[in-house]
Amino acid sequence: MFHQMRRLVAVAALAVIPAAGLSAQQNATVTGRVSTNGAPLGGAQVGIVELGVGSVTDAQGRFTFTVDPARAGGKQVTVLARTIGYRPVKHIITLTAGRIEQNFSLEKDVLNLEAVVTTGVSDATSQKKTTFSVAAVDNAQIKEAPASSPLGALSGRVAGASVTAVNGEPGSAPRIRLRGPTSLTGSQDPLIIVDGTISRISLADINAQDIERIEVIKGAAASSLYGSDAANGVVQIFTKRGANLAAGSTQITVRNEFGSNDLRKSIPNNFSHPYKVTANGDFLRDGNGNRVQEDDRISDNSYRETFDQLGEVFRSGQFMTNYISVGQRNANSNFNASFENSKDQGIANILSGYNRQNFRLNLDMELHPKLDFQTGAFYGQSKADQADDSSGDAWFGLRFLEPNINLNGTNPDGTEYLAAIRQSPASGNVSNPLYRWNTIKNSADRARFTGLIKVRYRPTNWLTAEANSNFDRGSRTFRSFVPLGYIGSTGTVSKGSISNNETLTRAYNLGGTLTATKSTSWFTNTTKLAWVYEDQMNTQTSVAATALTVPRVTEFSAASRDPENPVIPGSFSQPIRNQNFFAITTFDIKDKYIIDGLIRQDQSSLFGNDQRSKTFKRLSGAWRVSEDITLPGVDEFKLRASYGEAGLRPVFDAQYEQFAIQGGSPVKITLGNPNLRPAFSREIEGGFNLNFLKNFSFEYSYSSKITDDQILNVPVSSATGFRNQWINAGSLEGKTHEVLLGAVLASKKDFLWRVNVAGDRTRQKVRSLAVPPFLVGPVANTTIFRLAPGQPFGIVYGSSWVQSASQLESMVAAKRLSGTAADYVLNEEGYYVSKTAWRTINERPIKFLDADGNSLRQIADVNPDFNLNFNTQLNWKKFAVTAVVNWVQGGQIYNYTRQWPFFDQRDPAFDQRGKPEVEKKPTTYYATFYNNFDANSYFVEDGSYVRLRELAVNYEIPSAITKRFGMSDGRTARLGVVGRNLFTSTKYSGYDPDVSGGGSNPFAYRVDYFTYPIFKTFTFMLELGL
Repeated sequence: MFHQMRRLVAVAALAVIPAAGLSAQQNATVTGRVSTNGAPLGGAQVGIVELGVGSVTDAQGRFTFTVDPARAGGKQVTVLARTIGYRPVKHIITLTAGRIEQNFSLEKDVLNLEAVVTTGVSDATSQKKTTFSVAAVDNAQIKEAPASSPLGALSGRVAGASVTAVNGEPGSAPRIRLRGPTSLTGSQDPLIIVDGTISRISLADINAQDIERIEVIKGAAASSLYGSDAANGVVQIFTKRGANLAAGSTQITVRNEFGSNDLRKSIPNNFSHPYKVTANGDFLRDGNGNRVQEDDRISDNSYRETFDQLGEVFRSGQFMTNYISVGQRNANSNFNASFENSKDQGIANILSGYNRQNFRLNLDMELHPKLDFQTGAFYGQSKADQADDSSGDAWFGLRFLEPNINLNGTNPDGTEYLAAIRQSPASGNVSNPLYRWNTIKNSADRARFTGLIKVRYRPTNWLTAEANSNFDRGSRTFRSFVPLGYIGSTGTVSKGSISNNETLTRAYNLGGTLTATKSTSWFTNTTKLAWVYEDQMNTQTSVAATALTVPRVTEFSAASRDPENPVIPGSFSQPIRNQNFFAITTFDIKDKYIIDGLIRQDQSSLFGNDQRSKTFKRLSGAWRVSEDITLPGVDEFKLRASYGEAGLRPVFDAQYEQFAIQGGSPVKITLGNPNLRPAFSREIEGGFNLNFLKNFSFEYSYSSKITDDQILNVPVSSATGFRNQWINAGSLEGKTHEVLLGAVLASKKDFLWRVNVAGDRTRQKVRSLAVPPFLVGPVANTTIFRLAPGQPFGIVYGSSWVQSASQLESMVAAKRLSGTAADYVLNEEGYYVSKTAWRTINERPIKFLDADGNSLRQIADVNPDFNLNFNTQLNWKKFAVTAVVNWVQGGQIYNYTRQWPFFDQRDPAFDQRGKPEVEKKPTTYYATFYNNFDANSYFVEDGSYVRLRELAVNYEIPSAITKRFGMSDGRTARLGVVGRNLFTSTKYSGYDPDVSGGGSNPFAYRVDYFTYPIFKTFTFMLELGL
């Protein structure tokens, strides 16, 4: 029995030996180690691109993958090793049966010259081979001082990207414009894509700490791939997925910030008055209770008592974020999960501000060597007690306060904060912000869910098929409650009101692509065919009660049943469908010449019924000169040029007839337009990329774009029975120069210093209009921006005052002024006045009139001369310092926040205390500048500023200390301080020069209009890597 068993074992062994030999012949096993400066590099991707095989290094930098003999066969192939932040390395190997050892040593790519981008191109492409400018911002640039929203992370880091806060309201998202404008009256917002989801909702509730990288393309020359929705450019955001971790590793990050917000700058008030007082200092009043003015009407009397009103209205508010992220990578899967809790109290007293919670989970799986699966989900919720319901009433009333008012007084009904604060004869514009915020309850609750599923199948090594489904749902509930008995500034008692407004946006996009990549000995071609379907539904439901019957009850059951104060309902729904097709092909010839072309057709329900489709094209190319010609000191030199077309879709209701209900009957308002087309933008972009001396990079881009078929709402003939109609009626032209300089000033073992400088200059003008010139503005009362053919876009029209001898002489010659020029004198403030009225109660500035008697003329241009941004990163041993500085030179702001208070003499200009008696001016002199609230040059100010936008100083605690707290090897801890908007140098008199009145285009319509002030933030940070 024993001998029989031994013979069976021997036979089995003989059978196994050739089988093992056969297995070795069937597979080539590529293995090795990836390192940097001798240290292992985990998370690096190593593979053979043309065969579609590879693996990821583990924490020791080791990798292994196999190639079956059908694809090996002794051929020579290129093995590529790459990872984010390092320069990729290629080695040529011969695939033979058995084990093949190949090691890689990667150098740091401090300037991100080797970054791979996917936005606007046919497939993942190295920056060295793009045919147009693509900006990329990675997590390393964001994480030290994370912005409150993703768009804020782009400020100062992307040439040609202008980011403005619009206002400082906690929870509000910044606005962004890429290069010059594309729309005369519409939005300048770029198309936003988050993990493949086309976003139609504000990014205010998305956490910037989840971002892996952001890619930006700025105009039609690059964004043609995205068609009728992309003339404003595209911002594509990729969130963390754990894909960059070492195989078999887990990374846990816990980050906490805690600090405070503070008002950056106060606006001074007028602490003087022109009224008569009694012997004990009380105001002298007439029979109607009005204060009696001094005979000279000069405001040079001090108030008997003053209060620190700004100190009461503003306070130091809490700022806090708690963030945890868990990422893991295994052999065939990776994931990242995160949670963030954020609290931003802002700077407005009493209000609690903005609170946000975010959850995110991303998961990638390789189900089969040829089949990949991706999924992700995001849920965010936020609550905010807003300072106002977007009307700015509290900030408006604040500017009319007289300094002798005690805001903390008590009202007759026992409520806190004095309400009836108007002092006759002042207007009723004044109000106590503290009383408003304590009594009126405004709240905004938002919730958002985003989900995605993507499947990628590779039937062959040259063909890839993808299918995706993305879903986005966001809701916002705004509720406002004014109680019965609310007291106005004049003492009147309100009937109260209550309103609810609920908006819901639901959108999903489906897509399918086929990508083929074929290589020959001298070129590689990548061709992609794609289909994209978008479905969006916007709904809104509102109800408002204009009078209440029960105090302190916040439900609609307390609403009045009085027919004169009805409950007003409202609702709308907007279904939107888009179907798009495109084909793109790219030829990479000998790694030197790149040619790219695409065609896309969009079909949209937003286009007029007779114009349901639109076609867009792109043709671009690049020449890597340094691959053909050896240039001393030059590492890479690329010339590029691109022509592309993209569009802007009309708003939902632009193509339809619109009616209003007045007196129970429909009234015609807007005439429909079945021929309404999307705006059509054509852009030529040219430029070059130069990398030199190993440590420097320079990029220059020039853009010239024309956007025709501007979508405007214009008056129509009364014969139609309608008042206006949306038509394609104009053309806008813009030219932009952009530069981006990167430099590694030092790179040693314990010392790294990197600097980036991004600058741009844009000039824009209205090319043509199919309607007469007209005035527009961001909100009511601000229609001061003139649109006219041949004129720059962003100019302010208004009145001006005679300040030069030539102006004076022209008015005298045209008989617009009596007498001769000698009858007028230039006063102490630089304005010509009548010599006989000078230094009397009758002194007034003179409004300039042209020969025809017209006073309106260009008084301002909001466009900056240039924008220049500096960001730097300095690492020394365990210290890390990052900073971002913004410089905006030129461009003017119209300051309505200063003009309106002139009506009640509340500006410091009225204060004549401290002036020589002979130079004091009466209040009527300054009141002339109020000009019936019409725009005039007195309130035009220089908008230039230099701002320290971000500053972070961090220190990594030595492991010898962290071990005392139970942290093992490989775990890290960092302490730091973070500042945002810490310092601003400007001559602008308002709270902040980075201001806008809102509306669809805050960049072209720069007005200061009673908004929540932008504030500075200082925090302490603790981060643990577990």
